[in-house]
Amino acid sequence: MKKTLLSLVCASLFASGTAFAESDWSLSGNVGLVSDYLFRGITQTDSDPAIQGGLDLTHESGFFAGVWGSNVESDPAALINYNGANVELDAYLGWTGEIADKTTVTVKALRYNYPGTRFDPNNTNEFSAYLGHDFGVLSGKVGLNYSDDFYGVGKAIYTDLGVSIPVGRVAIGLHYGMQDFDNDVLGDDYSDYSVGISGTAAGLNLGVTYTGTDGVAATNATKPAYDDAVVFSVSKTF
Repeated sequence: MKKTLLSLVCASLFASGTAFAESDWSLSGNVGLVSDYLFRGITQTDSDPAIQGGLDLTHESGFFAGVWGSNVESDPAALINYNGANVELDAYLGWTGEIADKTTVTVKALRYNYPGTRFDPNNTNEFSAYLGHDFGVLSGKVGLNYSDDFYGVGKAIYTDLGVSIPVGRVAIGLHYGMQDFDNDVLGDDYSDYSVGISGTAAGLNLGVTYTGTDGVAATNATKPAYDDAVVFSVSKTF
């Protein structure tokens, strides 16, 4: 049932797409390299670099769908082990639009897929809703991400808070997130936070981000969520 959730919704969305003119759709993509793949403050590559990229199909009405991928770690000695999967391949769809002056809402359904994993519950559905506002000198967002079976251990909610402050040709990004598990199989609840700076040069998107965590993480309740880390990124959109 869960495996087919996004595919069924996608099929319904694209079937209804016959009512839209082809010119109303746009396709974009991105590819990049990061010095460490962090997901909610926790490394997914055992602190090694990752190659990532995705494709996004958007409609002028606000509907969107896309795929995104990255390499991940399957070493049993790593903090996060994907049990034979070396790739994460996500699929998502949703809608975004302005509901008031400079205020936007985004709703999305996402499926985390790990082809080749020996632990099928790694493949997880998640649903999110975000509210954002542009204040001029800065923009902010707040969101909730809900999964009814987060990586096979039950319900989980992730609260996401973010601020972007433009400063000349760069932007300063501030983030704070809180991960709340329904049980303690994945460890105690924890939080993650980050401060980053990003900009463009020679047609490339460049960034450096400091990330930290507070609490106990994921698969081993005796390990700290993750040591503080500085992550460098470079990407190209097309």
